[in-house]
Amino acid sequence: MRTPCMKLAYLTFGGVNSENGPGKKMLSQVRAWMARGHEVMLFAMSRSESLWVGLADLPIETVRGFTKLARLWRSRALVRKVMEWKPDLVYTRMSMNFPGLGMLMERVPSILELNTYDVGELKSWPFRTQRLYYLATRARILRKARGLVAVTHEIASKFADFGKPTLVLGNGIDLSLFPELQAPRDANPRVVFIGAPGQPWHGVDKIMALAAHFRQWHFDLIGPSHEDLGSATVPENVSLHGLLGRAEYVQIIAKADVALGTLALHRKEMHEACPLKVREYLAYGIPTIIGYRDTDFPDPVSWLLQIPNTPDNVTSSFTRIERFVCSAMGKRVPREKIRHLDVVTKEGQRLAFMDSIRRSRN
Repeated sequence: MRTPCMKLAYLTFGGVNSENGPGKKMLSQVRAWMARGHEVMLFAMSRSESLWVGLADLPIETVRGFTKLARLWRSRALVRKVMEWKPDLVYTRMSMNFPGLGMLMERVPSILELNTYDVGELKSWPFRTQRLYYLATRARILRKARGLVAVTHEIASKFADFGKPTLVLGNGIDLSLFPELQAPRDANPRVVFIGAPGQPWHGVDKIMALAAHFRQWHFDLIGPSHEDLGSATVPENVSLHGLLGRAEYVQIIAKADVALGTLALHRKEMHEACPLKVREYLAYGIPTIIGYRDTDFPDPVSWLLQIPNTPDNVTSSFTRIERFVCSAMGKRVPREKIRHLDVVTKEGQRLAFMDSIRRSRN
């Protein structure tokens, strides 16, 4: 059933200046909403002069805030732009309680997207003042939300006490943008990982342990740098490529037999996830190893190996990992097995929920 056309404001306080996971997700969401006939405007805090080129064809209003202090100071100006546009509904990712955000949520029905268990993730934030401010103000924003969209059942349960209408919807991906890659035919396995630097729950240190054990395999890490490894030794069979755009890293991914998802989710007190990078691996057809429950794959499948979410999950699973990698060589994930991840399907469900929130207000 097609939802009536709505005027939707997508509000973000970051993620628009370079290619990154949240930015790519926003892009696919907004495009899907517009394709269904909704009027959409992206309202964003810009942290630099230039915007990510991927957003070039989207309707966007920005306010510049180059430093943390400037973003706090300028957030009210961004909120005013949203209110002047008079949307039917505001959609935004859960973030800091920026000045003006609470006022906006009181005046316009708003939905918060929950991408993580925020309290568990706080321990990795470097600034104590920022952590304390977030903890002191998060409930005010959550109480003012008309609805919540959680990317996992686990995250939804963490916010159940707020009593808000909640949709559980794992991250999707625009499958039309990802060609199915041919499986490589190398004699020895190649393993790839993509992830933003500075996120300890990725488990980059565990990948180093895996590489040290399987010396005949080659590991390509896209995103992490030497700083993420601290004093750890990088084995000779590991290549650190740093941050790359998709046009650059697809050539590396194409050589991979297997991909690695998050391996240390326990470090932020979580057990379930649906990372965008894993959806991207699968869209390219690459069998994948993960260390958590995936929201969209509750039952075992042959091309997705789930190892325990424990501190020793990699070292205790060497035999299972070796068996999986060897069996995956020369194979790719059939596209028909992952159709339910497509953004067209996902965003139809999201829009129906948003319309229900809008109508409940009326």
